[in-house]
Amino acid sequence: MATKKVKQYIAGKCDVCKHEHMTTDGGWIINAERKLFCHDNCFDLYLRTKKIERLTKRREHADSR
Repeated sequence: MATKKVKQYIAGKCDVCKHEHMTTDGGWIINAERKLFCHDNCFDLYLRTKKIERLTKRREHADSR
């Protein structure tokens, strides 16, 4: 009996490392901004950079007063 081939398509790329996500891959993260992340490390890195940006903006705002 012949096995059925599963078609794979590129569904997107990770916003951090640019790894291609295939339609058959699981475990990737999509945040509220509709950004794609391939695994926890990339998502954690994204969160850390966003937190640093937010803290920097707060600090700059406090310094300007």
